[in-house]
Amino acid sequence: MKKIFVTLLAFSLCFGIVSAQDEKKEEKKEEKEEKTNAGSSLESPEGVLILPEEGEWGLGISANPFFNYLGNFFNQAGNNQSPTNSFTQNPFNNLALFGKYVKNETTFYRGRFQLNIGTVADKNAVVKNELPAPSTPNYVTDTRTSGNTGILLAFGIEKRRGAGRLQGFYGGEFLIGYAATRQRISYGNEMTNQFQSPISTTDFVNFASAASGTRLKEQKFGNKFMVGLRGFVGVEYFFAAKMSIGAEFGYAFTAITAGKGSTTTQVWDGTANTAKDVKADTYDANYNKLQLGVGLDNLNGNINLLFYF
Repeated sequence: MKKIFVTLLAFSLCFGIVSAQDEKKEEKKEEKEEKTNAGSSLESPEGVLILPEEGEWGLGISANPFFNYLGNFFNQAGNNQSPTNSFTQNPFNNLALFGKYVKNETTFYRGRFQLNIGTVADKNAVVKNELPAPSTPNYVTDTRTSGNTGILLAFGIEKRRGAGRLQGFYGGEFLIGYAATRQRISYGNEMTNQFQSPISTTDFVNFASAASGTRLKEQKFGNKFMVGLRGFVGVEYFFAAKMSIGAEFGYAFTAITAGKGSTTTQVWDGTANTAKDVKADTYDANYNKLQLGVGLDNLNGNINLLFYF
């Protein structure tokens, strides 16, 4: 009797273990079916989920260049304009690179970054100062180098709605920006005891020159700083696995302030019998002024492509 009882107990334990394993397999199967939701419509032919998953990153670029290329390819009519949504533009519309992090299916973190650095060199030929003056003048070159730097950062969070390929989203961003502009001028004719007012460029636009006892060597405009808050709403459609196309627009509040600038000029110092640089601060109309603004935007009307991985 005792052996029969032990045998039945062992059989019951084995049956319970097998049943528990079967239940776990069934639960995993149900979870997978719930995750794919609409079945094969949210999976690629290779079985990859169409929608981004928790922990994935998204990289975004503007789709406009692709539409430009396609338009030119089909009708050979030159530089076609890409389709855009037309809203009032803002100083922070041209964000070049943006990314997203998938916290979960309804919450994404996002960041945007823009760095613009530009330099332009203008040159002008002027008569060279020489003693004795030659019958045929020689020339030297004056160069004005203008540069600007712009940095913009944006960090935010977006909430999502929709379980299929079409996703709607909304949220907010914090914006911070910096801009600086300057120009430097180098002269072919040096300022010396013999030529205390050397021939120098006075206008790089019209290529004018004259004898100058005071000439500009460097000008820095007041640096600008910007902070802002932006609310947004948009749509994103997943046309392939982890790839989407979308657009958004938002409403932003920004505050901008500017610092003081400076100029450096070169003059002849008769006491020291040498040329010297004189630096002075400058204050434009925006110095120490807080500019507040509210405006509607849609990231310069761009249609965006996003890739998740």
